[in-house]
Amino acid sequence: MLTVKETLGRLYLWKVALDRVVELLALMKRVDRFCNTGKPLQITDLYDAERRRLETGLRLEGEDLDNFEKIHGQVFPDIHDIQLIDELLTEEIIIKFCTIFNDGYGKIGEIAKNSKAFREPIICEIISEAFSGDTKSDFIKFIEQARAYRDKHGAHFDQESFIVTHGNTKKGEDGIIYGVGWSSTLLTFDWNFANDTLPAFTKALNCYIQRLQKENGMI
Repeated sequence: MLTVKETLGRLYLWKVALDRVVELLALMKRVDRFCNTGKPLQITDLYDAERRRLETGLRLEGEDLDNFEKIHGQVFPDIHDIQLIDELLTEEIIIKFCTIFNDGYGKIGEIAKNSKAFREPIICEIISEAFSGDTKSDFIKFIEQARAYRDKHGAHFDQESFIVTHGNTKKGEDGIIYGVGWSSTLLTFDWNFANDTLPAFTKALNCYIQRLQKENGMI
C-alpha cells in the first residue's frame, strides 16, 4: 500500500520534469525569434564566403578563424548551430515529458514506483481536469506520438527508425563503406499545440498535488 509521501514524491518528480519542459519550450521560442532576425543566416553566408576565398571545405580553425572573427564577430551561432540547437531542444522536451509515462523505480517511504497501475489513474484525472473535447483526444495522441519517438528514436536507436546501407571499397581505396539515414520524425510534431497544452497540463498537475497536500493536512 502506497503512502501519501510516496505518491507525492513521484508527483514532485513529474512536476520537475514538466517545469523543465515548459522552460525548454520558452527557450525554443527565443531561438526561433533569433533565427527569424536573419542573423544566423548572415553569419553562415559570411563564413561560407570566407571558406570559398580560402579554398577550403573544412571549418575554419586557428589563425583563419581568429582573422574571420576579428572582422565579423563570432561564427556561433550560424544556421547549422541553430538547427542543431532546435533539434536537441525538441528531443530533450520529448524525453523529459515521457519520463511521466514510462516505468521508473521508486524508493520505499519517499517515491512511488512509476508503474502503469500507479500513473494511469492519476494521468487520466489530470488530463480530464486540463482538457476537454477534441483537445483532450489530441493531447492523448500527442502523448502516444511522443512515447513512440522516445522509445524508437530519441532515447533508443531502434532499427525501425533507421536505414543502414552496407557497402564495400575497392582494394587500395579509402572511403565510406556504410551509410546511415533516419526519419525526420521531429518535424511531424505540432509545437504550437505543445506550447498551448503542456503548460495547462502542468497547471493541472500542480492543482492535483496541492489538493492531495490539503487533504492530508500538509498545507
